[in-house]
Amino acid sequence: MIRREIFQKVCRYAQARDIVFTPREQEIIASLTTHKVLPPYTILMEQGKPVKWLYFLNSGIARLYRIHKGTDHTLGIISINDFISTPLYLFSGAISPCGLESLTEVDVLVWDKPRVAAMKEQIPRMYDMELAVMDRLLNWVQDNQIDAVCMTAEERYQKIMTEQPEVIRQIPLKYVASLLGIHQDSLSRIRKALTK
Repeated sequence: MIRREIFQKVCRYAQARDIVFTPREQEIIASLTTHKVLPPYTILMEQGKPVKWLYFLNSGIARLYRIHKGTDHTLGIISINDFISTPLYLFSGAISPCGLESLTEVDVLVWDKPRVAAMKEQIPRMYDMELAVMDRLLNWVQDNQIDAVCMTAEERYQKIMTEQPEVIRQIPLKYVASLLGIHQDSLSRIRKALTK
């Protein structure tokens, strides 16, 4: 069973969504949860393969990416306490259309399909948790689509600087440029203009 302090961030995530687990339910969840600290550039989910694990990011930075026609595209950079893979693909056995990679050392909570199924069987409100995770994912996708259409690359960079400053400080800028859909030279010009 994992130590309680390692488990607190996912409990706060649930509480922020009005899902409160009893002490007994928390014990069940903890008994079915694996804790891992993984090095930078660990592939957590492979593009083109079935999803095997559900991850919750306690700390660190990860990116969602897709390789298309030989080009690596960063789709998202996650640096907050959140689920970084989806229960939808875990349960359906669907092939993942994208990959997930740690960019820094990451501290994650991990569940495989049988453990998630066991939690859902023993704790009815886990269905609410699953819906909350899916709702968060849909909102994230929608927000990213709206930002990509309505904001310039410079505005999106400024948003990252405001909301995720650790990303700018800790990861190679090629991933930020890819996320913004621009070349690294263009990102350098944006950064230079913002420092004037």
